[in-house]
Amino acid sequence: MPATTCVELKRIARGFLEALEDPNDPTKARAVASADLSVTHESYPSTEGLEQFLSGWAKAKQFMPNFRMELVDMVAEVDASGSGGKVWVFSKVTGGGGGTDRDSIDMMSINGEGKVLAASLVMMYSLELLADNSYYYF
Repeated sequence: MPATTCVELKRIARGFLEALEDPNDPTKARAVASADLSVTHESYPSTEGLEQFLSGWAKAKQFMPNFRMELVDMVAEVDASGSGGKVWVFSKVTGGGGGTDRDSIDMMSINGEGKVLAASLVMMYSLELLADNSYYYF
């Protein structure tokens, strides 16, 4: 289905993240992502190709079986061509390596055919409220 609206772009991004919840069943991920998927992350090597990403994701989930991304909000923009675009995903991440809950901003590029073409971690951070009501970012 062509991705021509912000609502459709967000639906595709949500579908991709939901497809990753079960790394032992990549069927859903294959349905919503391009075979040429490119993924970058600050803590892990980049992957090129959907199958390389799915293989790495299955291994990562073995070490982080309680990993969860709770979607907080999404912002989408359709490309100037009127088809495809980008989605910025804001989420709460729990159960990751190091055991610290974090906030995350990820960006996905979705092609005109409605497939996730690229995904990258933009920023992962934690905020701690201090006694003086200021925040400590780490």
